[in-house]
Amino acid sequence: MRKLTDRRPSPAMIVAIVALVIALAGTAYAAQTINGGAIKKQTIGAGKIKHKTLTGYQINTNKLGVVPAAQRASHTYWAVVNNPAGAGSAALARASDATITAAEGGGAVTVTLPINISGCANVAGRDNAGTSVPGPGYAQTNTSPANPNAIEVRTRDEKGADADADFHLIVVCP
Repeated sequence: MRKLTDRRPSPAMIVAIVALVIALAGTAYAAQTINGGAIKKQTIGAGKIKHKTLTGYQINTNKLGVVPAAQRASHTYWAVVNNPAGAGSAALARASDATITAAEGGGAVTVTLPINISGCANVAGRDNAGTSVPGPGYAQTNTSPANPNAIEVRTRDEKGADADADFHLIVVCP
């Protein structure tokens, strides 16, 4: 009989085994029942989220700041202008902002933008508003001396002579 009592686990060992079984059962239960729907909003910090697991659905873009490189160009505008040869009536085909206008006069088309563009970079190129191939030539830009919100665009043929033609304009401002 003495051999049987020597092999019996101590009360501390029984308590430890019971605690281990309860802990394992609780962990297994939690793993089965806790999911994304059970987590309260704003309770998990960024350091606890696995890398590359969030999608655009989970991110509130209104709370994101400006990307540092994007601060250099916070305003970008563009315009597509129809300027049929010989017609003398330039018309805005489409633009990035509803307030952009285009008007012909003085041998150039003046494109007016919603902000002062005197410190901006701009470029124009001859191109059609549609899909046909544009004629040869180039476009020149100049900030309007009369209006700091406007750019004058002159289109030229391949020999440098004035030529009414369609063009695309892009303006990038800091």
